[in-house]
Amino acid sequence: MIPPKNWPSRLRPTREQLGHTLEALADETDVKAHAQAVAGDLKTHVAQNAAEAKDKAAQAARLVHDNAREPLLEAAGAARRNRTALLAAGAGIIAVAMLVRRAMR
Repeated sequence: MIPPKNWPSRLRPTREQLGHTLEALADETDVKAHAQAVAGDLKTHVAQNAAEAKDKAAQAARLVHDNAREPLLEAAGAARRNRTALLAAGAGIIAVAMLVRRAMR
């Protein structure tokens, strides 16, 4: 058996360990603090996802801008070069539409 005069020195680590255990249990049962921590984590996660989505959208916009501009400029150039043919085709479409409309009356 341990002599009573040595009990305080032997009990001190046990009391400290018990104190840490009680603090840990109190932290785990603090619902409000736990909810705030989870909300903070979610807020950070959402902010990261939003930043990634914004970066991806900007990258996609640059890609579309870079890749769509050249074909549009080429089509516009082709239309300018073939202006007479386009005007004739447009006039033909208008004439056919007028004939169809007149035939339906």
